[in-house]
Amino acid sequence: MYGRITGADAANYVGGVTTVHRDPAAVAAARAEMAGLLGDAPVSHGGSSAAKSTESPRLLQRVLRDLMTEHAGVVRDEAGLLAGLAKLEELDERVARVTAHPDIAGFDDLAHAFDLYGSVLAARATLESALARKETRGCHNRSDFPEQDDSLRGNMVWTPAGG
Repeated sequence: MYGRITGADAANYVGGVTTVHRDPAAVAAARAEMAGLLGDAPVSHGGSSAAKSTESPRLLQRVLRDLMTEHAGVVRDEAGLLAGLAKLEELDERVARVTAHPDIAGFDDLAHAFDLYGSVLAARATLESALARKETRGCHNRSDFPEQDDSLRGNMVWTPAGG
């Protein structure tokens, strides 16, 4: 339902766009990040620089998927969420060393690296938000807080800088 609404709104917005404005600083940052992933420069992701590495984005995607399955499944509790965040911190160190290797088939590794970056961000938002919501509501099931708390009714807003 929400996907349909979002898609319709996006289509309406794009239908009225006649020019595209790109921020030169954002374009330069994206090019630098891409060059770093391809081994042309040190990788800069999440504000830290790291030397080139052989960390595979596909392997790290599997590690992240397993982490989220183990710690952010249907039934969650504080201990599991905290353990998931600790493992995510360790994974962040490896993600900072990810590199992409284009081959005859193209730049799949590059796309996987950017997907990994977004997935790590979503994982952090999920774990931190689930930790903050100390109740069971809808499909969010906290075994350590089985009841709904009306004071927590509503939406939460999460940001990378502020949690």
